[in-house]
This record gives sequence, structure tokens and C-alpha cells, in this order.
Amino acid sequence: MPDLDDELMKQCQQGNMEAFDLIVRRNRVPLVNFIARFLDNPDAAEDLAQETFIRMFKAIKRYKSGAAKFSTWMYHIASNLCKNELRNRGRRGRFFVDSVTTEPSSGSAPAEEDLIATAPAHVSLQPGNQLERKEREYVVQGAISELPERYRLPLVLRDLQELSYEEISDTLDLPLGTTKSRINRARLMLKDKLRSFVEAS
Repeated sequence: MPDLDDELMKQCQQGNMEAFDLIVRRNRVPLVNFIARFLDNPDAAEDLAQETFIRMFKAIKRYKSGAAKFSTWMYHIASNLCKNELRNRGRRGRFFVDSVTTEPSSGSAPAEEDLIATAPAHVSLQPGNQLERKEREYVVQGAISELPERYRLPLVLRDLQELSYEEISDTLDLPLGTTKSRINRARLMLKDKLRSFVEAS
């Protein structure tokens, strides 16, 4: 079954620029998520995703259908932009707090009480469970952000973006064995970082 994004790129090369708009709509959310997880900075993610699409648009004529999967090409461009961003910053991306912790407006009830008052009956959607899930996500994201770049990038591509080992190898220009080794090492490092949180739960 042909890849839809690959087919859309062929249409772009034939002059159908509306096809590129569809590519952006199809891939914007996963691309922003990837960049946000890798940089640990959702504010920069939107800008870098936009820059990724601009680079892709400029490279339409050079795109070679069938040379690699479209997603491999897209994440390759995005990962290079992420690496440049980290180098330019010269420091690790800052931690961010999910919107669940936003301060309530003056005179209103605390945010958690508002959630309890309007919570649906299903147990998975109860405020306590939602807050626990948000806390877990925050802790995991923080642990991922502490991994060295060479381990963090392949881990995010594999376990969060769900690319195959082969696609990650192509994206990062790494031998397949090195890719698998780094992902395995990253998982072990992440498990070690999360041990204290798991034991305390």
C-alpha cells in the first residue's frame, strides 16, 4: 500500500500545492509532539515544526519518492533543527509545567475543586486520576529530557513516535545495531531515573 504522504509529495512536485497543505495538516500534531518531547519545550516546538515544513517545502523538487519513507525524511529534517536549537541554546531545555497547574483566577475556587465539581463519573476521568496521570507524564518527560542527546533522540523516535528501528537508523544516519543499542541503553537509563518515583508511588 503506497504511503499517502509520499503520494502527496508527488502531487506537489507536479504543481499541486494544495497537497502540501494536506501534508501539513496530517503531520503537524505528531511533529510538534516529537519536537516538544525532544527539546522539553512546547513553546519552541511550534516554531521548529513550522521551520521543518518550510524546509520541506523548499526541498520539494529534490524529494525522491521511494528513496526513504516520508516520515523518515521529515523527522530527519526536524531532528537536525532540534540539534541546532540545542547547540544554539548552549544549555538543556527548561522544564515546563502542564496547563493542569495553572493558577485559578482571582476570587474563584481552586482549580482542583473546579475539576472535582464538574468531574464525569468514569473513574479514569476523575480529577485525582487525571492529576496522577499528569504527574507521571511530567516526571517521565523530565527524566527523558535528562538523557544525553544521542540516547534521547532515538528513544523518542522509537517509543513515542513509534518509528521502526530501520526508520530511526535512516533518520539518524546510524547503523541498525547502533540504533538498537542506544535505544536499549536509553530505556535502561530511563528506568534507573524513574526507579525512585515508582518506589514512592
